[in-house]
Amino acid sequence: MALGGQGLYAAAVTALAPLLHGHNGRGSDPLFASLAASTLASHHRQLGCHGPARDLDARALALILGAGSSGRADPDDVDAAGAELDARLGLAADELGLGRLALARQLHGRAEEAFRDRPLGWRGRLRLRWVAAELALAAGEPERALNEAQKGFHLLSPPDSLRHHLKSELVLGVALNTLGSSEAAPLLQKVVDRTWTLRLAPLAWPSALVLATALPAEQDHWHELARRALSHVIGRSGAAQWRLIPGSPWLPSWLLRSSDRSATKEWSNFLTDKAPDRVKVRPAASDRDVERHSAVGRGSRDDGPDL
Repeated sequence: MALGGQGLYAAAVTALAPLLHGHNGRGSDPLFASLAASTLASHHRQLGCHGPARDLDARALALILGAGSSGRADPDDVDAAGAELDARLGLAADELGLGRLALARQLHGRAEEAFRDRPLGWRGRLRLRWVAAELALAAGEPERALNEAQKGFHLLSPPDSLRHHLKSELVLGVALNTLGSSEAAPLLQKVVDRTWTLRLAPLAWPSALVLATALPAEQDHWHELARRALSHVIGRSGAAQWRLIPGSPWLPSWLLRSSDRSATKEWSNFLTDKAPDRVKVRPAASDRDVERHSAVGRGSRDDGPDL
């Protein structure tokens, strides 16, 4: 989870695959297989690959529903209820990314209804509000999006995941920026600064893109930062993701330079120049120790940006 939060998707796949498929001839545990599938789906979504993400989320939901609801409840939602909600919300986010707003709202509503009378930890309740805010933004309802973002933000307490705090501030900043609020730029700049320092590239590049709209006089600077963060993510994706990314309508090719290994002729043929009209704010799984793990990969040299 910490690897995925830093955009080290190939390494994350290596860690998650045994949970999803089992190893040493033994079958996989349904709970952790479901959580692994949902986590991999979130990585696909962060690269704009919503169709393949939907397949993984459907698999995650089938796995956990087939396993039943046995087991002890976990305060961080690493349990059957949390896995079910991850899969249900993932499916809603997938449909939203595919442009099916009505179906996305229906799936989110089903998730809300399924957990109306069931206990959830802070992560689950926060994710419900994140996806609600994203749905409102996509529907052109910024006031509602702001309300949902504020509800989510107030669910957090200081000990909770630093990455979830920053993602909550990103959701809030996007809503404020859509409303033209002067509060948006300072909040988004804080998110960019912190995500850059902590090497949280999947959050850094969309945050910088939104900040470029909030501070048009500094647009070139924020676009360059977004390009570097996105190049970092793409350069560390797995082979399967490399095959999927050229079909993504969410990754603007103008962020990539011809000198990047990700900006080949093939990429320029397939990637659209149309910037996303919304920012990916779908959460990934929790990593409460992300600041402690933020040095992963710093000890090796590579040809990517120095995040």
